[in-house]
Amino acid sequence: MKKLSKLIVNADDFGYCEAVNYGIISAHRNGIVTSTTIMANMPGFDHAVNLLKENKNLGCGVHMTLSCNKPLNNKFKSLVDENGMFHRRINEEVVNKIDLDELYYEFCSQIDRVKNAGVEISHLDSHHHVHTIPHFKDVIKSIMDKYNLKIRGGLDHKFDYKERVIPCIDSFYDKNVDLEFFNNNIEEIKSYDVCDLMTHPAFIDNYLLNSTSYAVNRAKEYEILTNKKVKKILNENEIVLTNYKNI
Repeated sequence: MKKLSKLIVNADDFGYCEAVNYGIISAHRNGIVTSTTIMANMPGFDHAVNLLKENKNLGCGVHMTLSCNKPLNNKFKSLVDENGMFHRRINEEVVNKIDLDELYYEFCSQIDRVKNAGVEISHLDSHHHVHTIPHFKDVIKSIMDKYNLKIRGGLDHKFDYKERVIPCIDSFYDKNVDLEFFNNNIEEIKSYDVCDLMTHPAFIDNYLLNSTSYAVNRAKEYEILTNKKVKKILNENEIVLTNYKNI
């Protein structure tokens, strides 16, 4: 019997703001989004948690954050700039200045805040893929050992915990956000037993427009992820939609 490929459609940045939250929930209810990851340090966090209570089938992980807004722990000076905000660009200079103990405890604080809010955490990933930075590998391993969760696969290096690492397709972004993406990439999706398609659907508000350069395209992502043609393409290719808690 032929084994069907499973696709997790994960919407990143849940909790960023209310417009992002509403867009993700609508893309779940009306489209192919099956999973999301929440940012514990963002202004829309409580709003996102409340929306989860009404959408039990949406899997939710933690979007560990090091490059947006500010940390939950204001005493961790190696993680922030002179204004107490996370560095927006995690370049080599910033990476080398980070105290790895501070990074570990900040990420644990973010995970614990989600857990303490009553969310059943399905997996881990991170904002701007910082969990894939080789210098942070031991921190991420310690976090995986502590919480025993699955994690989105790395883009810059390979993880050692194969059974808990889910391959990621990260190309549905920016100029690749197009209805033809699914036709063009269906063979890659089918090459995996299960994989995570990274997406960023959202509605738009002033907070989003004023805080990130990747704003308008989120509305385009939403439009495509809720297009019935996309679900038809997946069905015709026998792709099964799922989330992290169901694999």
